[in-house]
Amino acid sequence: MQSGMEGGRQMESQRRPVGRDMPPRAAEEGRLMIDRAERQWQQQVAKEEVPVHTAPGAALRWLLLAIALGAIVFLMFEQLGRIG
Repeated sequence: MQSGMEGGRQMESQRRPVGRDMPPRAAEEGRLMIDRAERQWQQQVAKEEVPVHTAPGAALRWLLLAIALGAIVFLMFEQLGRIG
């Protein structure tokens, strides 16, 4: 298995220069690819709906949870009081 080499050739991404040495055509292709991806992402985001974070009964569930935890703590201290 050759790292970065397949069939005696370098991988496509390794042959292209990057940074300031990049030819103007390659830089323009890169910009177009990024712009196209961003447009697709914006279209996808525009179609999505914002999820509802709290359901109508969320307050009731929190209240019931608080009551249950309070009862557990109360019963725990009551049991500790009986033990001594």
